[in-house]
Amino acid sequence: MKMLAASTATLLLLCAPALADSPPPPREWLKIRFALRDAGSQTFDVVVGTVSPCATVSQKLAGREIELMACVGGDNRLDITWSTRSSSSEYRSQSSIPAIRGTTAELGSSTGPRLEVAVQ
Repeated sequence: MKMLAASTATLLLLCAPALADSPPPPREWLKIRFALRDAGSQTFDVVVGTVSPCATVSQKLAGREIELMACVGGDNRLDITWSTRSSSSEYRSQSSIPAIRGTTAELGSSTGPRLEVAVQ
């Protein structure tokens, strides 16, 4: 009986550090909500994750063109590239925000188009 107790104690002592240092499980996907605020307001939802780290949105209407791209980087960042163009103006921007659920950001120019981003 003492041998069984000693073996169990030894096993626990050897395995406990490995179990304590285990990294958290990776997030398999993140939902990103984009809300574009300019002459007209529009909302787009995309999903990024380990299987598909990038997502794009492209919309062409009669008077306006919108392009959005979001990619999750290896450093747990969400890289965002976006542009909007109309017959009278064009705006392009690149930003990076934490790829953590609950993160929100407002990107763009103070006098031009704004892109609200929410990581869900």
